[in-house]
Amino acid sequence: MSTSSTPSSPKLFSHLYIEKAVLNHPQTLAIRAKFSSSHTIIIDHYKDVFNRPNQSFAAQSDSKKLILARKEGKFLHEGSQYSDGFDHEQFFYASSVMGCLYDCDYCYLQGLYPSANTVLFVNLEDAFAQLLPYLGRDTLVATSYDTDTLAIESLTHQTSTWLEFAQHHPNLYLEIRTKSANINALKNTLPNERVTLAWTLSPQAIIDAYEHSTPSLSKRLSAISEAIKLGWKVRLCVDPIIHTDDFETLYPPLIETIFERIDPNAIEHLTLGSFRMSQSHLRSLKKLRRSDIAFYPYTVKDEMATYPETLETAILEKMLAKATNFIPIQRIRTWQRQS
Repeated sequence: MSTSSTPSSPKLFSHLYIEKAVLNHPQTLAIRAKFSSSHTIIIDHYKDVFNRPNQSFAAQSDSKKLILARKEGKFLHEGSQYSDGFDHEQFFYASSVMGCLYDCDYCYLQGLYPSANTVLFVNLEDAFAQLLPYLGRDTLVATSYDTDTLAIESLTHQTSTWLEFAQHHPNLYLEIRTKSANINALKNTLPNERVTLAWTLSPQAIIDAYEHSTPSLSKRLSAISEAIKLGWKVRLCVDPIIHTDDFETLYPPLIETIFERIDPNAIEHLTLGSFRMSQSHLRSLKKLRRSDIAFYPYTVKDEMATYPETLETAILEKMLAKATNFIPIQRIRTWQRQS
């Protein structure tokens, strides 16, 4: 396995950029108090900082800045073809944060955004107002689509706020996708059967090589065990699977490692899926030249880059054969491009 050099631990939020429009928002005031030693810069619009040209994604990843802003326009977007809507009538993802504290080499955010800094939209109440008209029908919202909300929960409290909102709307289902080991937000809230916590799991060697600044596999499994004991519904996601020369010694044993720690009867689903990305985002990753993942000879069809079909099928067959030793196939979800 080869990869780029491992970034050092990021220095968080030495600078706060704050839009004039949200200077007096309660969350802005709370964050300014929490980061009282950070240098504060007042700006007209977050795009003046986040979208400026010629930024270095790699350099910013080692010293992320926080931008507090007001979201204008749509908070909610229809779920993409790259994600599973789990058969709900409506599937949206919420874009209340742009950027992630974690720094994964395979993440599409590197191709989507011009900056590694984090934009936090503090007016989450407007997201709920936009969602209300849809809640007469069964609706799934993924709250961690463009970020990892649990990873920054101590800063934003957005997960807690979503959980509180969901308690009052019986047609609303939430998926909270995460790699975080921080589940403190869940300890003060009664479990909701319409909320699924979905943990992304990878072999430790893959975490070390490609998932910079994320919790170890062991810490994630400990958090999952605790969440299950608290009564939360949990989904495990071995997705994306990154194919390397060590695939055989890394991924099938991962399934064993997971179910040595986690009771398979206690989880809702196991999701398996190999790496995929839009071609345009992949082009952006190549320009950054940060990781060998970007330069694999993927097959591109309908603007989607994936492993060649024979390899993708072999990966899923190998993982399914191992996983069905522990969990019925009816509770395994797979993602594979339809030929």
